[in-house]
Amino acid sequence: MTAATAAAAIPEADRWLAALERTFLVPEDHRVGYFDRVAALDMLRCGEEVLDELVQAGLPTLGEPGAEWFDRFDLFNLALASGSQTSVPEKAIKYALRWMHRGPKTWTESLDWTFVVDLSCPLDTCGEDPEWSHAQMLPEAVGGELYDWKVEPEGARMVGDQLRYSGPGPLRFSGNVSTSGELMQLRSPVLRRIVEDFFAVGYRWVRLPEPLQWEYQRLLDAGVSPCISASLFLAREFEAAGYPAVTRRGWLLGMLDLSHSWVEVTDDDGVVKPIDPIFTWLTEYADKPHPDLAAASIGSRMNRLLPAAMTADGLMATHSCGGRELTPRRKTMIRRRLATDGPAGPAGSAGGTATAGPAPTAGVSP
Repeated sequence: MTAATAAAAIPEADRWLAALERTFLVPEDHRVGYFDRVAALDMLRCGEEVLDELVQAGLPTLGEPGAEWFDRFDLFNLALASGSQTSVPEKAIKYALRWMHRGPKTWTESLDWTFVVDLSCPLDTCGEDPEWSHAQMLPEAVGGELYDWKVEPEGARMVGDQLRYSGPGPLRFSGNVSTSGELMQLRSPVLRRIVEDFFAVGYRWVRLPEPLQWEYQRLLDAGVSPCISASLFLAREFEAAGYPAVTRRGWLLGMLDLSHSWVEVTDDDGVVKPIDPIFTWLTEYADKPHPDLAAASIGSRMNRLLPAAMTADGLMATHSCGGRELTPRRKTMIRRRLATDGPAGPAGSAGGTATAGPAPTAGVSP
């Protein structure tokens, strides 16, 4: 390495090391070695020598030196803190949030999406008597609709607020969904004060494993607040102040990590309004976001939110086989539907058949 290259590398290493000091690292009891060294370098784009320095400075790893495994949440949060502008998470999140510079009309207009949800067993061979479930989408809660949907293989049923299936997987749920929104303001001064006090603390948004997010007080005490934790805390505060509130799980459409959570609280005017502080924080990562967008996410229904029939600390999908309760592998793709798509769009193009129709009702086989 030449002297010039070394001089250029020192500031880069310093920037990454400073970012590591600011990064909330996944505690050991929730840490999973998901990315190997090659994948870590591909995500961070920091170079071999910088990665070595990060490991020496305390970036957690599993495995032997030179063959380390890294927690994917540690890498994501470190990348966002780095300000390098070259890491995959930084580029991807800026691209995903490019719509945020547009005006209020685009936050509430009707949008159409095509979706595919794939569930598979995490074991090499699925055990006996497999059972599956997935939370029901609730687009009607945001003025939308679920349509032209199907499930593969045949035999899945909508039971209550869950799609359930008994039999060997994998399981695919696909179709189309529409969303819309409404601009509203939080009227209650009590609710506004609770939200303002929450923001005033200066919590940082991070991505973390879901079971860790359920321990919301542990994370808030550490100065960080991912979406599930923020939702659980705010719902508790709203309820303590005498305002009915429920946490909601669903999807933030157009984002990298689709799963999302927020709070729905009944305001002084009797209207149930979403409170989504994470939506507000995400505007900090967008390129020239509209100046009114952050405030609008406190009380307004946004067409980028797709609710599910579950609370923030619920499980989006479940699977059991061989007498064991397991977390299924889950892959979700939701994208804007093109005018050239067919009745079910690309989401329904995979092999297999099932009945398509209007949104399901409890106990009705699709």
